Amino acid sequence: MSLFFEPIWSWPLVILTSLGLVVLALVTYRSQGKRLPSWQARQLLGLRLLAVLLLTFAMFRPAIQKSDTDDNPVQLLVLSDVSRSMNTADLPGGVTRFQGVQADLAKYESKWKELGKQVEVRQFDFARDLVPHDPALTEGVGDQTAFGQVFEKVLQEMRDHRSLGIVLLTDGAQRAVPPFDADPFTAARKLGDSQIPIYAVVYGTSSLSTSTLDVAVEDLRVDPIVFEKKIVPVSCKLRTSGANGKKVRVRVLLEDRTGKRLNQSGELRPAPATQQARTVREYEIKGDAETITVDLSFVPSSSGELKIAVEVEPIEHELLTRNNRRETIVTVKKGGLNVAYFDQARPEQSRIRMVNGEDKIQLDFQEVRTGKFSGQSNLDRTWFDRGRYDVFIIGDVRAEWFGFEMLKQLAARVEEGAGLLMIGGLQNFAPGGYATSPLADWLPVKLDEAEFRPAGKINENAQLLGDVKLVPTERGLKEYVMQLGSGDQNRTLWLDLPALAGANRLRPSNELVRIWAETADKQPLLLVNDVGRARVAALGVDTTWLWCQDGKTEFHQRFWRQMILWLARKEADTDQPVWVKVEPRNYAPGGTATLAFGARGADKQPLNDAEFQIELTKPDGVIETPTPRRANDENSAEVSQTTDPGDYWVRVTANRNGAALPDTAYTRFIVDARDLELDQPSADPDFLKELAALTGGRSLNPEDLGKLWEQLKETRFNALTRIQVITLWDNWWLLLAFVGVMSLEWFLRKKRGLV
Repeated sequence: MSLFFEPIWSWPLVILTSLGLVVLALVTYRSQGKRLPSWQARQLLGLRLLAVLLLTFAMFRPAIQKSDTDDNPVQLLVLSDVSRSMNTADLPGGVTRFQGVQADLAKYESKWKELGKQVEVRQFDFARDLVPHDPALTEGVGDQTAFGQVFEKVLQEMRDHRSLGIVLLTDGAQRAVPPFDADPFTAARKLGDSQIPIYAVVYGTSSLSTSTLDVAVEDLRVDPIVFEKKIVPVSCKLRTSGANGKKVRVRVLLEDRTGKRLNQSGELRPAPATQQARTVREYEIKGDAETITVDLSFVPSSSGELKIAVEVEPIEHELLTRNNRRETIVTVKKGGLNVAYFDQARPEQSRIRMVNGEDKIQLDFQEVRTGKFSGQSNLDRTWFDRGRYDVFIIGDVRAEWFGFEMLKQLAARVEEGAGLLMIGGLQNFAPGGYATSPLADWLPVKLDEAEFRPAGKINENAQLLGDVKLVPTERGLKEYVMQLGSGDQNRTLWLDLPALAGANRLRPSNELVRIWAETADKQPLLLVNDVGRARVAALGVDTTWLWCQDGKTEFHQRFWRQMILWLARKEADTDQPVWVKVEPRNYAPGGTATLAFGARGADKQPLNDAEFQIELTKPDGVIETPTPRRANDENSAEVSQTTDPGDYWVRVTANRNGAALPDTAYTRFIVDARDLELDQPSADPDFLKELAALTGGRSLNPEDLGKLWEQLKETRFNALTRIQVITLWDNWWLLLAFVGVMSLEWFLRKKRGLV
C-alpha cells in the first residue's frame, strides 16, 4: 500500500495557488477582524483557513494504491463430445469417433497429466450440456450437440480464473433445437474476449456418401391453414447420399380418418390424384450427395385438422429409413373465402393483403404494372373461372387492362353471387373507362362516360383533394362492416382514426344504394348495394394504410376483414366458443410445445373470466393435465414431456360462472420420429475451424494432438498482480466537509453583522 498524488495542475502552480488562497484569507480577515473580539476573529479565520486546506487537499488529488497477487491456478478444460453422432464408425479400421477420442486421451494421458503439474486440467463431457467426465461411458449417448449452450457453461466454469484454453474433442457439427440452439459463434466471441482459445480436434469425415446409402425428406413446408377442395402446395427438400444413378419416388400421404374419433390418429395413405394436384414425383439422382427441392400438391376433400406427410419410398439396401418421411398437421377450413385482388404496387395494397393471415380468408394478389412496364403484367384467365373466387377487389386499375372479355367473365361471376368491391384510385371508376364496361351496371356508383381520361391523365374533377375523414353514417354505424367496437364506443373509435389523403368523388347509382360512410361535409365514401345474388360496394378512399401508421392496425384489419366477409355473405359465420392452437405443429423429441387457448362470447369478444381444463393424450395413451396459466390477457400451457415420437392430442374445456361452455376444443401436434445426431452424422471441420479462429485458437487433426500437449506445456504464466487505486479526494465526505465549513463560516459572519 502506498500514497501518491496527482495534482490537478503542475506541482508549482498548485503550490502557488494554495499559498495565494491562504494569503487572501489572512488579508481579508485582517480588516474585518478589527471590529470583533479577538477570539471571534480567530474563529472565523480558522474556518476560512480550514476551507482553504480542504480545497488544497482536493487540488493535490491524493490516492492510495493497493496491490495483491492472484494465486488462483491456471486452468485447461478438456471437453469430450459424447453425442450419438460420435458412434459413427468412419475412422481408420472401422473405429468409431467416440472410441478414437478415448484412445487418444489414453495415449497421451502421461503428457496431459504432466501438464497438470503446472496447470489445473479439468475434464468434461458434453452433448446438449456440459457435465463432469464419466469414465464409465462406452459410447455416445447425447441426443443433441449444442455448442452455444456448452460454451456459455464453459464461461461460467472459467470465471475469475486464468485460462490456458479449451481442448475440444468432437466431430464439430451443431445439432440442436430450441431451447438448446444458442448461437455458438456468439458464445465463441465471448470466449475470445475472455482470452480463452479453443483448440478443436476434429474426428470423423465430412462426407459419408461413399460409405452410406440414404435418402431423407427434410424441411417440409405447407400452409398451416388451408381450404376444403382447394389446391394446397407442399414443398420439401430431398437429401440424398450414396444414391448416384438410382431413381426415387416422392409422394404425398393423407390421413384417413374414416371411423376415427377425436384423440385417435388415422392411417396415412397415398393422396388421391386429381387433374390439378401433383401428388407424386419421380427423380433420378445424379450425384453422390444431392439436395433436391420437391414441389407437390394435393386437394383436401373434408374439413378439420388433417395429418399429411411427404414420403420418399425406400430404395434397395437403404439402412436408415426413419428419415424417409416427414409429417405435419394442417387445419382444413370449410367454406373458406377466396379473394382475388387487382391493384398497383402501392402502400394500400400491402396493408389490405395482411388479411390473408385470417383463418377464413385466402387472398390472391395480382400486381398490375403501369407505364413502360405495363406489358409485364400477365393475367391468368383462370382467375375468372366459375367458383374459383368468392370476392373480387379492384384497386387503381383501368378497365382496358382487363379487356372487355375478362370483364364480361367477371360480370358473370358477380351475377352468380360473387362479391365485388372497387376502391379509390386515379385510374379507375369512370375516369378509368368502367362506364362502358360490363361492370357498369353492377357497381353501386353513377359512372359518366364524359369523365373518362386516357391512361396517365387524371380527372381532378372526379377527386376530393386534401384530408378526408371517413365518417360512418347513422345507418352505417349499425352495420356489421362498420363495427369497430360495441355501442357508443363504435362512433368514438371511428372519430379517433386519422384522416386520409384524398378520395374519389362518388355518387349513388340509384335510390336503392346505401351510404355507410361519408366525409365530414356529407360527400359519400362507402356505397353498397345488393344486386341479385351479389353484394357490391365502392369505397372512395385508398389510404386506409395511414391508420396502421397511427397505431390503429387492429381496427384497419377488422374493417377489411368484415368488408370481405360481408361481400361474401359470411358475416353471420361464427367461430367456436372454445379454441386451442399450438404452433409450430412439429417438435423434435424432448422439445417443449406451447399451447394457446381461450374462449369467446357470442359477440366474438374474449371471455377473460373463463376457467380452463386441459387434457393431453400422449402417443402411448397416457393422459396428463398440463397446468394453464394466464399472463397479459393470454392463456397458455407448456408440454415438455415429449420424448416419444407420435401424435399428442390436446383437449380443452372451459367453465364460466360455474357453468360449462357449450363446446370442447381439440388440436394436436407431432413429435417427429427423428434423430438429430444420426440423421446427418457427417463431421463439420469448417465449422470448428471458424469457431476456433474466433477465439484465437486453431483446429487440428487427431494425429497433431501430441504436439498440442507439448506446446501447451511450454506456455508460461507469470503471477497475476491486481492493482487497486482508492481516491481520497473524489468522494462525498470531502465535499460535505467543504460545504459544511463554508456554511458555518457564512452563518457566523451573518450573525455578527459582517454580511
